[in-house]
Amino acid sequence: MPFHYHKRITVIPKLLHVTISRHGWSWSLGGRRAHITGDRRGARGGAVRLPGGFSLRRDRRHRH
Repeated sequence: MPFHYHKRITVIPKLLHVTISRHGWSWSLGGRRAHITGDRRGARGGAVRLPGGFSLRRDRRHRH
């Protein structure tokens, strides 16, 4: 069984969270309806939830 660990830290309630895991850290800015995310490698993403159970999501990997 693989070992998984993560810790979510709220920096600003309902706005900014930092997650720390074995593989590094990431952040999330925004609420449930719309948010953007990023990680230590430069990957970025975003999502918007729409009425009726639909959502739009976009991911972008940082390339050197």
